[in-house]
Amino acid sequence: METVKLFFMMYWQAISLAISFMVFVLAVKHWWDEVRYFFMRMGWSLPLLGGIARAGRATHKLGEDGWYPVETQLCGDFYRRYNSFNKSPDYYEKCDDYLNKSEELGRSEKGLLLWGLIIGLIMLEAVGFAYVLAPFMAKNASSNEQTMLAWFVAFLLSIAAVFLTELTGKEWHKNELLNKIREWWSNDEAASRRNLQPEKNISIDKTYGDNDSPKYIQLLNRVPANATVTTSYKVTIITVAYIISLAVGAYLVRSYTLEADTTESVNQGQIFNAEQSSDSDPFAAMENAGKTALAKAATTATQGSDGIELPDEMAEVNNKADEKANDEVTVARTTASKVTFIILSVIYVMIQVVGIYFGYAFSLIGKESKKARHYTKDFNSASELNDWLKLKRELISADAENYLQRLQERLSHRAVTSVEEQSALKGGLAKRTFFAFLARHKQRSNGSERDVAPQTATAPVTTDVPVAAAPVATVATPAPTAVEEAPVTAPEPMAQPQAPVVPAATSPAQFQLPAELADLDLCKLDDNDLTTLASDFGLDLEALRRNQRLLRMRQKAAGVSA
Repeated sequence: METVKLFFMMYWQAISLAISFMVFVLAVKHWWDEVRYFFMRMGWSLPLLGGIARAGRATHKLGEDGWYPVETQLCGDFYRRYNSFNKSPDYYEKCDDYLNKSEELGRSEKGLLLWGLIIGLIMLEAVGFAYVLAPFMAKNASSNEQTMLAWFVAFLLSIAAVFLTELTGKEWHKNELLNKIREWWSNDEAASRRNLQPEKNISIDKTYGDNDSPKYIQLLNRVPANATVTTSYKVTIITVAYIISLAVGAYLVRSYTLEADTTESVNQGQIFNAEQSSDSDPFAAMENAGKTALAKAATTATQGSDGIELPDEMAEVNNKADEKANDEVTVARTTASKVTFIILSVIYVMIQVVGIYFGYAFSLIGKESKKARHYTKDFNSASELNDWLKLKRELISADAENYLQRLQERLSHRAVTSVEEQSALKGGLAKRTFFAFLARHKQRSNGSERDVAPQTATAPVTTDVPVAAAPVATVATPAPTAVEEAPVTAPEPMAQPQAPVVPAATSPAQFQLPAELADLDLCKLDDNDLTTLASDFGLDLEALRRNQRLLRMRQKAAGVSA
């Protein structure tokens, strides 16, 4: 114990550096999304080299959409972060369903406490290996340099062991799921048995797409597998070979070192006795005389109880017994040391077994299981998750709006000669906001649906065309010909594709604002504000006005009743 304390006192700088490095890596891994978001904002806000500072020194030209490309780039960077929290209201249930079908519901990855325990095990292994390797590292180096080098190598060996045991545990968990797929598939009836092939790319948002499939197909859709859906133990074999090599190697190094120390101590004792017997040294002669006197006293001690001196044969037997006792003590100490070395190797192996168990019990193999668990582990219901997602979106929107305003302020300080840019910098700032970017992005993502919507909505209009032209058509041609000529007049009503999209019969109570305008009070806006709102977010102006009038009537009625 004193040796360990001395070791930590002498090399506390290196030990502190190693522990700090592992804690730093663990923190970055755990909060990687926040770290990446922090560096993204820093990349825009640095005083001289940031994106906003460089944009103020560069020349820019308005795009066809009325936005500067640098504004679109900034909003796009924040939108990627915003979109990661823009989930559907039933996303919590989708995550639970995905984890349930992947047979990983209730499992989770390692937390900070467990990782702290693993770091402690790494340090324990490194200390043990350092003691083994230190005497054989760089013979020409000093003792401190040997110890530091041994500590570094031992630390790397421990890190490699943790990495391999983690992969081995994950491989065992994956093989367990593949065995379930095989077992369920073999238990299925031959007539209804399906081929072991994934149906489609199942994600969290599309987790309900295979509800009608067998359970083994649902699991196969979420667990990565090879073409034959068979287990593999390649990582396990490598890990076992690595652990056995280190355990056996550490034992052999300790054992041979012990034997070398024992032999060296015996040889040194013999050399010391030979040097002391030299006649050239007067002091040695005096010491030899003293030893002779002691030998006589010992001989006297070997006499019997009656005072008779024992013969020389008996004295020789007595000396041999003493030598035998010394040899037995040496053998006993050697055996005890080797047993201790075996126990240390067994402890090392058991530590690796614990690491494998941690990798098996705290791992997620599903393609999106980590993502699903990330959104459900800290929440008890969908409402809690949705409130948290809404808060994160609001914070990101506020950051994006702040950075966009700072960018636009830098751009406005430039010398601009184009009339379009002057008008954009003066009066177009209200339209180039992060909320306007979200609305425009939403329109583009739903562009394909909007392209189909006018065609389906104009179908009733085209059916009315023959009715309006019926008096003319019945005189010139038969009725079937009028139906064939109807598509010729169809482009005239299709010139107004927006009318069918927002039906006039829709009641104001059914009108809903976009999600980013949910907290907006329409009663406090004037007609100009409604016009700007409709143009920026692609809303129907008349529907906004009707909804505003209805809300004001309700407020008046509430005031009268009060």
